[in-house]
Amino acid sequence: MQKFLSPSEGLRERKKAQVRADLERAALELALERDLDEVTVDEICARIPVSHRTFFNYFDTKEDALFDVRRAWGDPEWFARRLDEAYEGSVVGAVVAALFPEEEAGGDQGMREARMLIAARHPGLIRRKARRLDELRAGLVAAVAAFVTERDPASAEAASTLGIDPDAQAELLVVACVGAVRIAVREWAEQGACGSEAEVKARAVAVARALAPVLG
Repeated sequence: MQKFLSPSEGLRERKKAQVRADLERAALELALERDLDEVTVDEICARIPVSHRTFFNYFDTKEDALFDVRRAWGDPEWFARRLDEAYEGSVVGAVVAALFPEEEAGGDQGMREARMLIAARHPGLIRRKARRLDELRAGLVAAVAAFVTERDPASAEAASTLGIDPDAQAELLVVACVGAVRIAVREWAEQGACGSEAEVKARAVAVARALAPVLG
């Protein structure tokens, strides 16, 4: 049964989403202004302003704020919603899109482009995000396994004939898509940071399909 928020709950959720977005924007602005290593959580909080406690309600580190990595990534239900929102007929496309920072209604394209620019300047950040995703892999894999079974049963059956169970198939898909996103962003940086986020996503999808063709 669908749950409807009361007006007060809805207002609370909108305020929380705004605070999170403000923290992300502050982290991005500071990281663009000078060397990332010099940016502190203190400065991010001061720019809003909010307390340290508020910052750590949303993010574990400044790097998580830069790339919209949240503890919720390990929540199968939350990631399943991301997959459903991103699905446009391609399971691989949905997983790749879901691995990018969330596009809120009325979201700022400039923030998303800033993330890619910072990733280009600091390749280690992409590796760090991959490690964070690895920490949350159980939730991701559970969501993707259910998603593949529902959206692409033929692919699930094809994997099964190869002796690959749903969780193993989902794990392969997550690993392939994380690697594909890393490759696509690196190529984007090497080509002068030209091209849109949509083009980077499309390239990541093509790479992921090449890495794991059985996943479609």
